[in-house]
Amino acid sequence: MNIRITQIKSGIDRSERQKRTLVALGLKKLNANREVEATPQILGMVKKVSHLLKVEAIESKEETAVVPTVSEKKKKVPKETVEIIDEAKSSD
Repeated sequence: MNIRITQIKSGIDRSERQKRTLVALGLKKLNANREVEATPQILGMVKKVSHLLKVEAIESKEETAVVPTVSEKKKKVPKETVEIIDEAKSSD
């Protein structure tokens, strides 16, 4: 899930820790916004400076199916070849 965070209050006259948290979230100016993934680390930072932010949930976009290319498709290997490779690895 992603969230959009917008800085609605200034970081002036705030503790250095809160100023650094805003910068870590990628917010440098008033009314700056950023879309981030809602990980526990990000949510913890948002909670610490929530009085300076506006937080909105963003609906996740439909994930598109990734079609593997020819080189990424698994090639079928005869069973005998696999056994020979395994034997060679175990003898080393």
